[in-house]
Formats: sequence, C-alpha cells, structure tokens
Amino acid sequence: MNHTATSEDELLAASLKLASEEGLKSLNIRSIARACGVSVGCVYRYFPSKAELVSAAVGKIWEQIFHMAENAGAQGDFRGAVRWVFSCIRSGCAEYPSFFRQHAGAFAESEKGEGRRAMERCLGHIRAVLLRALEEDPSVRAGVFDRSFTREDFVSFVFDNLISLGVRQADSCEFLLRLIEKLIF
Repeated sequence: MNHTATSEDELLAASLKLASEEGLKSLNIRSIARACGVSVGCVYRYFPSKAELVSAAVGKIWEQIFHMAENAGAQGDFRGAVRWVFSCIRSGCAEYPSFFRQHAGAFAESEKGEGRRAMERCLGHIRAVLLRALEEDPSVRAGVFDRSFTREDFVSFVFDNLISLGVRQADSCEFLLRLIEKLIF
C-alpha cells in the first residue's frame, strides 16, 4: 500500500471514476483508498466522513455535467438555455448512468442534509442560468409573469422536468419546449 499523501483532486478523480463505473453507492472511504493505492487514513485526512466524500463527489459530478461556466447556456434565449441544460443532462446520464436516480439516496439518513446542500449549490447555479436567459429573452410575452406565476417558480418547474426527462432517459425535450412556447411566448 502506498502510504504517501495524495491530493484531494486525485481522490475526487478516483471517486468520479468509481461513480461512473459502479454508481454512487460504491463510494466509501475504503473503496477510494483502494482505488488510489493509499491508506484509509490518507482519505480521512481530506474527507473526515463518507458523507463528505460523497458530497464532494456529487458536487464535482454536477459541475462536470453542467460545465459550471459563468455564461453557459445563456444567450438571452430561454429555449436555447433549456436545450443546453437538457443536452448537459443527457451527457451526464451517459457518463454517470445511475447518477440521477442514486444521488439523493447515496447519503445515509443522518447525512442527507449535507448532501442536499451540496446538490443545491450546484443546481442553484443552473437555475440562475435559466432565470437569466428567461429574463433576457425578448420574445417572452409581456405580462405573462406576476406574483402568482413567477419567473423563479417557472424556472424551477422547467428544471425539475428536465431532470425528470434525464432520469427517464428521454430522447428529447421537445414536448417541454412546446409547452414553454404555449405558456410564455
């Protein structure tokens, strides 16, 4: 066993490879130590618990799926942003086949809070991209949004449906785009 220190990035890279090949349920301190050829203590140095390891891996996977670029997917065209998010989800499903179904269940019951916070940090960025694209889209019908039908709620609805399409491994998001078209354009 290699007892020399490795980096957090190397441990996360091994975590992502394992998650891609075997799913999130395979992630634990021992499996990552084994994959990196380091001691369990080395992994604990960077990740004091399985929850922190899984949380970091989930965060990295979300970042990879959505590329986390500042202007990714937003060119003032909401439909284009929706297509971009769907494309990212489809690519993510190809790279991490069970990710969307397993990520919430990957945390022990007592550790779900941290996992949820990690996921929300990543997803908040994507919701912001969609919201910015919606706000900048000049073809959105004037007056369609109000206090009972907000842009934020609409973006959450669209994003939740995009995730659902990804989980179902849908081939397209065209029906959702047609629905969006009828509602706001």
